[in-house]
Amino acid sequence: MIALLTILFAQTTGQQAGENTGTTNSGEIVGGAVEGADLIYKSFENDWLELASGTSPIYTAVVAVSTLAAVVMIGFASFGWYRKYAEEGFGFDFIAEMVLPLLVIAMLSNNGFLLANTTVALKNVSTGLNRSILNITRNGVNLRDAIRNVNADQSFVLAAQIALASCEKLSEEKKEGEELSQKQACIKKAVENTRKGAQEAREKTGAGSGVGSWNPLDLSGELINSAIQGFVYVILSGVSAAFQYIVQLSFLMIAFAAPIFLVLSLLPFQSKPIYAWLAGWLGLTLVLISYSITVGIIASAIVSKPSSNPLLLQLLQAIFSPLLAVAIGTGGGMAVFSAFTSGVKFSVGLRR
Repeated sequence: MIALLTILFAQTTGQQAGENTGTTNSGEIVGGAVEGADLIYKSFENDWLELASGTSPIYTAVVAVSTLAAVVMIGFASFGWYRKYAEEGFGFDFIAEMVLPLLVIAMLSNNGFLLANTTVALKNVSTGLNRSILNITRNGVNLRDAIRNVNADQSFVLAAQIALASCEKLSEEKKEGEELSQKQACIKKAVENTRKGAQEAREKTGAGSGVGSWNPLDLSGELINSAIQGFVYVILSGVSAAFQYIVQLSFLMIAFAAPIFLVLSLLPFQSKPIYAWLAGWLGLTLVLISYSITVGIIASAIVSKPSSNPLLLQLLQAIFSPLLAVAIGTGGGMAVFSAFTSGVKFSVGLRR
């Protein structure tokens, strides 16, 4: 999986942002393909640490506003509780009505420390489940390694195409005393340099040695569109990275919104907003898992039957897999929310 769009563009062209050296560094392309997902995940690591320690300024501000709203709601509700206590004493209904307000107070106390750590625990469960999915073995390789290796191989294909494209303009005539023409020598050097750079990047990042089961010289028929393919590759890689980035950001946004949904649950409605929050979290977890399963299965299939098309996995990662994952996550989240609300209505009916 690929990192950010600007980084990818620099890697694809083999240069730093703002430079125009005219060279291609295949090692950077492969390294970006292998390390991209880790970069996205680690970009929010500090935010989760701040949330768990109670030092996140955004979360603290949300908790402060939510606590004020909770105090107002509990203050108004206390008149009804006092009247019910005067009429019935400590009956079952009175105690049942006090459970949720006490829970809200406990969760929001100490800058929402208990609620924050509960949310972090849910996030760890979602992440752990996703990692377990990626460790499933299919076609002799687990899904995580399949995704890493196929991305690395297809990035190597693109690097080889860009390197070989520059050789097409050279002469094919052999000079006297030379074994190879300028074009043949350029192709040989480009293949060797690209293969060496890709091998070093794969070994360094743990993606495995070797360059796949295809021959770089088989790409000669595809060189005409190498510039277009490179541009499309960067766009698709950026879209794929953006989707993964948005999923991780969504988890963080849902965590920040938890105090609001918790306090709104104090309103006298049968369907509590906290159920919608839980359904949203579960739906987002389904999106994450579904995306990993879809991309992993596709990558493992490509591993068993390699493709020299550098756009194949990127197209599936950037467009079709996110659409399928969002559809599954949305349907699952709605089903969970419906189950929550149906269960509440059923329990209320039994109580009556």
